[in-house]
Amino acid sequence: MASSSPPAALSSRLVRQALDIAAEHKVPIEALCREVGLRLEDLDDPELRIPYTVLDTLLERAVEVTGDDNLGLHMARMSEVDPDDAAGLVILTSATLKESMVRGCRYQRVWGDGDRFGVEDTERGVRMRFTPVGPWRPAHRQMAEVALVQVALGMRYFTGVDVRPLQVRFVHAAPADIREHEALFACPLVFGAPQSDIEYSRADAELPFVHADALLNTMFEKQAQRQLSRLPVTASLTERVREQVRRTLSGGDFTFEAVARTLHLPPRTLQRKLAEEGQSYAGILEAVRRELSENYLRRRMSIAEVSFLLGYGEPATFHRAFKRWWGMSPEAFRRAHTPQTPSPPGRGPG
Repeated sequence: MASSSPPAALSSRLVRQALDIAAEHKVPIEALCREVGLRLEDLDDPELRIPYTVLDTLLERAVEVTGDDNLGLHMARMSEVDPDDAAGLVILTSATLKESMVRGCRYQRVWGDGDRFGVEDTERGVRMRFTPVGPWRPAHRQMAEVALVQVALGMRYFTGVDVRPLQVRFVHAAPADIREHEALFACPLVFGAPQSDIEYSRADAELPFVHADALLNTMFEKQAQRQLSRLPVTASLTERVREQVRRTLSGGDFTFEAVARTLHLPPRTLQRKLAEEGQSYAGILEAVRRELSENYLRRRMSIAEVSFLLGYGEPATFHRAFKRWWGMSPEAFRRAHTPQTPSPPGRGPG
């Protein structure tokens, strides 16, 4: 009999931070923790992971107890930089607003299981999507508002500029009063949208970060990678599909049907379960190719080799996809992101 997978969970550190902020807004967090079988002192353990369903219940009870319909907005703020949070330091030392989004998504599992965040290019710039884990429930409104307010505040803090999103969208219906939302985001808002996301212009996406540091960023990335490697395997179907795509891109069968067979799921069932996680196979394939393309080009691989490793039949198809992802050709990207080798001393012109 196959053993059941552990439920999707997130870092106790994040839960503790959220509850500390909630306590400042008169939420009786100790009593609520007891209701769901948690002890507040246990949340100081950085290795502990809390099931999302437990946090969902905590948030829903907190809204009931306080009567604060905008609790998510009130819990969103910039926390102090945690020196033990390598993934957070990767974001802090990123070069630009867009780069921080991409890296944040890459290491998001350090904070919590599942592909909750995703980055995609748009006609106007770049968009970060937030998808709560599991079937929709009332707590997901609060989680979406916390997440997107923190992105908006973070981008202003990290760039040192009052950068405003082009638009913010939410899946949930508009609250009766959205004045607080309008003040925090300072941009057009859409409710009842297909997904929850925040979009920035192409120019703002290239805004430099105040604390950008390529050397430190590389060091923190290595630490974040080590943290990822220590995490247990999760129940996220999206991550299992991503891993199978990664394994088969360069020469294997990475078709949707082949992946479904490997996971022992009928194609329709796989499609439905991915949709429940807010994902699609095409979107996962695109995201994996986009992420790997950056890694390969930074390693100075030839364009033909990168094209093959990403499973494209010909380099021209890869060129078109890459330009859609990054707004430039693979060659231009490599020139822009490859350090130049200095000339040997004493070998000047002449």
